Amino acid sequence: MILTKQELRRQIRKFLYDPDRGISQRMFAELCGINLDHMRDVFLYQTAPMTEMVQTRVNRGYDAWKKGLVRTMKRRDNTHFVDYRKEAKPEFAPSYGLQIKNGQFAMRVGMVNRHDYSQRDLIGE
Repeated sequence: MILTKQELRRQIRKFLYDPDRGISQRMFAELCGINLDHMRDVFLYQTAPMTEMVQTRVNRGYDAWKKGLVRTMKRRDNTHFVDYRKEAKPEFAPSYGLQIKNGQFAMRVGMVNRHDYSQRDLIGE
């Protein structure tokens, strides 16, 4: 799914600030095919504009990570690299939260993709 620039910026910013994201910022930038400093300038510091090339590459890399098509691997010399899987294996985790439905508060309970940052909380982040 292709995300708009505003939604991609929101989700990737949330993704990069998450300490339990499962992939380092350096490896995610390598997966997307862009420079780590440029990715930080665009999404974290917001000092550089998001070009169409950056939007397309980050969108594809994030989509592959979210679907479970890639994983991080470790070599014998303790260096890490990104590897594509033959079959997608997304990670699911239990989730709960509050949301507003029809003007009333409701509990949102269930299993969600751990790497999907599209759900909005009441805070709006």
